[in-house]
Amino acid sequence: MSHRRPLHIARLAALALSLLLAACASTPRKGLNTEFSERNWGIRRSNIAAVQNFVLKGRVAEAGVAGARGDLDWTQNGDRIDLRVTGPLGVGALAISGDRQNVEIRSKEGVINTRSPESYMQERLGWSLPLARLRYWALGIPAPGFMDEQPREVLLDDIGRAQRFEQLGWTIEYGEYQTVNSLTLPRKMTVAGGGRSFRLVIDDWAGIP
Repeated sequence: MSHRRPLHIARLAALALSLLLAACASTPRKGLNTEFSERNWGIRRSNIAAVQNFVLKGRVAEAGVAGARGDLDWTQNGDRIDLRVTGPLGVGALAISGDRQNVEIRSKEGVINTRSPESYMQERLGWSLPLARLRYWALGIPAPGFMDEQPREVLLDDIGRAQRFEQLGWTIEYGEYQTVNSLTLPRKMTVAGGGRSFRLVIDDWAGIP
């Protein structure tokens, strides 16, 4: 009898383990968000939304397209954006300057002023980015907007930084952060939508209070 007990116990342990694994497989896993990370995210989002001006330098590339990369210089002053990509995505140098009222786009096709830069870029370049939202995504938060523009659930890391969210049909993912003065801002991120995916590496931030 004493020889059978260890075997009996082992069988019960194996049965318990199999039941536990089955339960785990059938129960949806919760996100990483915790009360602590959500609280920190609220503070972080408020602080970053207050940033009106910045300068960043980095590199941008389109995933899966050989040679589709360029150097990025970006200056943001409130609603005004001055963005230049040298050798981007196989279309040569591209410069975008303006605000919500009017945007000037300089490319190898010449210079144009438009109130609908996204439509122009899609038509002429074959791709487009939501310029009015980019400033917020670059800083690591969803863009504020009306109810139909609110992001889907924001996946946070354990200290309350965004790892991933979806907004206006775009998926934004953050792979790495860096400390800039009193804030933690993105270093590596991916913006994907419309069948295209753009990777951004930010080498330098400036103008951050």
